[in-house]
Amino acid sequence: MEQHLLSRSLHDVGLAAWFGGTLMGAVGLNGATASLRDASERSTASTAGWTRWAPVNAAAIGAHLVGAARLLYTERDRVKNQQGVGLSSAIKTGLTVAAVGTTAYSGALNRKMAAAGPVRVQGATEPGLDTPSDVAATQKQLKAIQWLIPALTGGVVVTTAWQGEQMRPSQVAAGGLSGVLSKVSGPVQGNAAPLAGIAAGVGLLAALRSRRSKSRSTADTAAIYPVGGTSTTTYGAASTSPSATTTVPASSTTTSSPSSSTFGTAGTTGTAGISGTTGTGPVSPA
Repeated sequence: MEQHLLSRSLHDVGLAAWFGGTLMGAVGLNGATASLRDASERSTASTAGWTRWAPVNAAAIGAHLVGAARLLYTERDRVKNQQGVGLSSAIKTGLTVAAVGTTAYSGALNRKMAAAGPVRVQGATEPGLDTPSDVAATQKQLKAIQWLIPALTGGVVVTTAWQGEQMRPSQVAAGGLSGVLSKVSGPVQGNAAPLAGIAAGVGLLAALRSRRSKSRSTADTAAIYPVGGTSTTTYGAASTSPSATTTVPASSTTTSSPSSSTFGTAGTTGTAGISGTTGTGPVSPA
């Protein structure tokens, strides 16, 4: 977590200083020097300001590059596997390289302006009527570059925001799955017909097994609960009945059917009888 925090801090703070410093210089510094009354001081004031800013800008660029490199290494698996992250990383790298090169060239042009000394100009990037041709050519290049650097670094800011959206859990899950599917889509497309046949066979086999299991379950249910049958339970020391037998301390036999029940004691049977007496109806005392 601390490694990510340090990397992101270097990346973001460095980029903010790089983007904001160049934009402020183009709008504020170069614009303000045009209001100086002495035309010969306009170029020297501008070059002095950019010269003072150059070391700070170099440190900001270095911090951003270190942070960006560490983040790229940390997120290398996502760059490789998550769909869209590789593209955004490539675009961001291209913009960063272009911004670094443009910034370095701008610094070289500023040193060239400083070497020319005080010359009469209309503004920091606008030559006057009596401006030397070589200085005028340098100013024209600076006029384009002063806006190109903020545009490139601003593109890096936007790309960073794009990558932040790609780190949402939903984007990570969807992008990771899409990346895996895209990698296996080639082999799958080349074997589409065999895979389709295998899938169909597996589906048919599953259907047959499900149907067989259902039929077996129905047969087992019919065997356990016969329709219209007679359930008999026998209690006693010995029994030849095919139904379930349970032995209890007293020797008694009870046979139940849907229509009658017989109770007996010590081998004597009868309907609602006691001690060998057989009868039908209520039991009277002996």
